[in-house]
Amino acid sequence: MIKKVLQGTLIRIGAILPGVSGGMIAAAFNIYSKLIDALDQVTKKPIQAVLSIWEYLLGIFIGILIGFLVIAYVFYLIPIPATLLFIGLILGGIPEIYDLADDKDHTHRSYWIIGVTFILMVGFTLFGPTMGIPDTTQTNFFLWMIVGVLLAISLIVPGLSGTMLMLMIGYYGPLILLGKTLIEAVLTINVELFMANMMPLLFVVIGVVIAFLGLGKLFNYILKKIPKVFYQVVLGIILASPINIIFSLNDDLKQHTPPVSIFDMSKQWYMWLIGLVMIPVGIYIARRFSEDDKNEAKEN
Repeated sequence: MIKKVLQGTLIRIGAILPGVSGGMIAAAFNIYSKLIDALDQVTKKPIQAVLSIWEYLLGIFIGILIGFLVIAYVFYLIPIPATLLFIGLILGGIPEIYDLADDKDHTHRSYWIIGVTFILMVGFTLFGPTMGIPDTTQTNFFLWMIVGVLLAISLIVPGLSGTMLMLMIGYYGPLILLGKTLIEAVLTINVELFMANMMPLLFVVIGVVIAFLGLGKLFNYILKKIPKVFYQVVLGIILASPINIIFSLNDDLKQHTPPVSIFDMSKQWYMWLIGLVMIPVGIYIARRFSEDDKNEAKEN
């Protein structure tokens, strides 16, 4: 139970970091198909679907609290080590994803799918468009619903970073501020502050629900019909993720006041040194999760 709660927490926390995808972390932990299957069943057998993944949902809820109150602060304090830790977590899941993607009957096609996915993901990160709107929570509620849709999509689609999407439309700052404000309002029992920020939250939730109900069925269908191709795409995304995450992080920090470049080694060398130590730590944690899963499967 504790392991599943921790995995859910890491999925939600990871989704807050620029370039990191909750779906990608779930895939790296080899629990993606289980979550998607539950999502597909939620309209047919809602209670059974929730009970089948309740530990992960509890972890995701804890991750939301930790993410907005702690991780957001830690990330801005030590962004490079925090980000490289999650890169390690993602890379640690490659052996299991490779086994799921391995198609001995179509080896050349598999390499093409993985390679094309890798190139597309890196190309989108390096040459993709960016745009922005004013960073304020007092904005059109319809746009907050779009934010909810994009957040849900980023949790469902491995490799699609919700933070990256928020940065592209200029809503990363407002979303972090909204979450932090709402949690502080609850903890301090400030009803007036909570009510003042409830409408944006409501429209975000509506967007999330709409996207989950629609996309959950689609991805469950894909997993059942063409699982090898799906995981080949996921593998390409995971292999590209270190490049995507690092450049997304740099783009985010350049928007700070004053701007920060993670590639300025004269100022950031010690952060990179700590971060390079965190990569094997992340890989080790991911491998331990994997070994525990295998042991549980043998026992069952």
